[in-house]
Amino acid sequence: MNPEIRKTISKFISECPVNIEALIRELGLELDPKAKLDEAIAGQIQKLEDGRYKISVNKDDHYFRRRFTMAHELGHYLYHQHLIGNGVDDDKMYRSTSAGDFYNTLIEQRHETEANKFAASVLMPKHLVLKSYYDNKKDINVVAKLWQVSPTALKIRLDLPQED
Repeated sequence: MNPEIRKTISKFISECPVNIEALIRELGLELDPKAKLDEAIAGQIQKLEDGRYKISVNKDDHYFRRRFTMAHELGHYLYHQHLIGNGVDDDKMYRSTSAGDFYNTLIEQRHETEANKFAASVLMPKHLVLKSYYDNKKDINVVAKLWQVSPTALKIRLDLPQED
């Protein structure tokens, strides 16, 4: 990753919660955080006619999920730009889907996993999230609300056991 981009990201991930919308815009992407998308689509990234990119997330999803989707699509932009082509639609499981305008078979499961890991690391900087976790007496729900992420995502990030 470009050192300037890395520097910009590190400036944003020192705050709680991370302002993912401002980060995306700072990096020069357009953002529609409340897009009217097919119900099967969580988010998409598309290449615009002027060569820039736009991230759109489904307005019907919970805000915390939309934040994760924004970060996930940003991960595609930063790591998979050479594969995006005209765009990528991601379903609720963060897999390229034919439900929208940008079914992209170049994006494989390993790319989706990489985008998910990027999203988790940006929205939940591990050392800061761990501090919050212990400062808040290991109350996963309190910490998840502070960081504006789902308790499930937070448990995964902290390597905590998942409940059945």
